Amino acid sequence: MSELQNKAVTLASQGEDDLSSQASSDRCIPFLKSALDLHFALGGNVEALDALLQAHRSRRQLKVDAAVANVVIELAVASHLSDIDMVQATYNRLDAELDISRHSK
Repeated sequence: MSELQNKAVTLASQGEDDLSSQASSDRCIPFLKSALDLHFALGGNVEALDALLQAHRSRRQLKVDAAVANVVIELAVASHLSDIDMVQATYNRLDAELDISRHSK
């Protein structure tokens, strides 16, 4: 795994039970909450969510690798349009939060 992924897993592990004992399906709600945060931060609305949910029900289910790739592509586009470096933004948050948790112990 990459350093970024390792740090992200470490941060997530601090606020939750052991991630290694979780199933992938246990991550659906945390992921959806983060996706909704981004949806609204980009200016999305509830009506668009409702329409998307209705349209998405009939689509075939992707494998995890394809779905992850789609998410990363959209994150890259959102970052580009917002003139931010998505990797640097992630490192900034991870470094700040991991540093805070180290100092609070």
